[in-house]
Amino acid sequence: MSGMQDPLHEESDPDTWWTTVNVAEAIPGVPTPLGWTFWTQSMEYATQWSFHDIGVLPRRSIDLTPPMRDRFAAVFHGHVATNLDLLERFAQAMPGTSPEAFEEQFFGEVRPGLVRGQANRRRYPFVASKLPVAAALLPRRLARLRAESDAFWRATVRDALDDAAARRLLAQARLRFRRVVRRHGLATLFAQACYEQVARLATEVGTPGLETSIVSGQGNLEEAAIAADLWDVAHHGLSLEVFLDRHGYHGPSEGELSSRTWREAPQPLEALLGSYRQMPVDADPRAAEARRAEERRVAERRVLATLGPVARRRALLVFRMARRYVPLREVGKATFLQVLDVVRHCARIIGSALARQGVLAEPEDVFFLTIDELAGSVPRDARELVAFRRERREGYLSFRIPELFQGTPQALPLEARSSASVGHVVEGAAVAPGVVEGTVRLVLDPAECEPLQPGEVLVTRTTDPSWVSMFLVAGALVIDIGGALSHGAIVARELGIPCVIGTKVGTSLLSTGDRVRVDGGAGRVEVLARVADAGPETATVPPAPTEDGRR
Repeated sequence: MSGMQDPLHEESDPDTWWTTVNVAEAIPGVPTPLGWTFWTQSMEYATQWSFHDIGVLPRRSIDLTPPMRDRFAAVFHGHVATNLDLLERFAQAMPGTSPEAFEEQFFGEVRPGLVRGQANRRRYPFVASKLPVAAALLPRRLARLRAESDAFWRATVRDALDDAAARRLLAQARLRFRRVVRRHGLATLFAQACYEQVARLATEVGTPGLETSIVSGQGNLEEAAIAADLWDVAHHGLSLEVFLDRHGYHGPSEGELSSRTWREAPQPLEALLGSYRQMPVDADPRAAEARRAEERRVAERRVLATLGPVARRRALLVFRMARRYVPLREVGKATFLQVLDVVRHCARIIGSALARQGVLAEPEDVFFLTIDELAGSVPRDARELVAFRRERREGYLSFRIPELFQGTPQALPLEARSSASVGHVVEGAAVAPGVVEGTVRLVLDPAECEPLQPGEVLVTRTTDPSWVSMFLVAGALVIDIGGALSHGAIVARELGIPCVIGTKVGTSLLSTGDRVRVDGGAGRVEVLARVADAGPETATVPPAPTEDGRR
């Protein structure tokens, strides 16, 4: 057993900086070996080629099996982390942005105390020639991939496939996924650049923070369509079957291959429909979208009114670019999730065949093989290998690693939950304005929670597109991980839901039943009342001090 390969732990060189922040949007929790090995190959391909597409990385430097210091992502004690040093080097080669801006918008904060390198101006001419072309072509390319992937998903998951057909489709899906994630990487980069330019403009005219209104109300957001269709199931007679035909590739922890999407397990949706039916007519998400669009127009006019003719033309260009590129990030995410669901579907068919042949003890053991083992020759000792890897993964679930670390991190035991006293303030990034008082609903696993009730404050670690089914019911969102361009922040702004993100400790300090006031414009969550039935073993955090030091 000691010689068996564990795909869920790697060793880093001691000088490289890593972060776990935000990666959970794509790869939640501790992935299975199949999930991680599928993802890591695609991410390395997509990262390097997308930065090549905009001129940051020369073609000769592309290496799809790079040394650890040049890897985009790695896994340590079962937890996935991204390479901050690599992203910093890329950001230094991009005019108009900076490593600081990149980290703040995607990860919620900038690493303190680190010396920044100089801009890599040698790449600027290449970026100047390639980036405009990539930007011009991206919307059309991504739209084409979206339509192709939608047709691919629908044709695949409806058909009864045999083992041989599933293997052929798996090979096709691997190639398609790489292409999609490459374009999604570009969409992410352009969205970040547009958001940064809007934020700079808002600060220049003396209205810092107004960017959250300017980048909302863009229309055509993928998750808004999910919310609108689910609303129609609850209120306007749209059948659940039609909804699943459109959105069934979503589901709890949808970035993990072993999860079950709504097409396989629609029960969480069916339970949530009761909450939707309790909501008033004016809570229709399309009405919220219309309000956000008008707020965006008002915010834009407010900025334009302060500018002269030349600056006004520049601002109008920035606004148009934001409307075009910020929503593309969610288009790319929906596209790769459809392809990922095809991989999931094929894996389960192959797993069932291997179980019938006696190679695996049960079909779900397939998720403890690597993608190369599944697509190629399954090891002869597959049963022992699966048992070994399953045991290792179970162990990793009881540990955590730091959010920010250098080299190979130490595995740390999960901390016991604490509770915040009345008056305590949990702080994070102000990404979607609005003030709401409500009762906390702590959700760590959406597949196992009771339906959210209208107006409850949803507190969670991170979100993916499937969470939008709960967003519309929630009065406000409090999210541990992320920044202004994280999924939860983007969707909250579009639906007009107050949101505080990047709290780090919200899920550790807030409990279901707590009464809180969420100020999404200030990035503050104040505890107004503690849940009456808090257990005696719960530690208490004292209230945060006021400005004069009193409690």
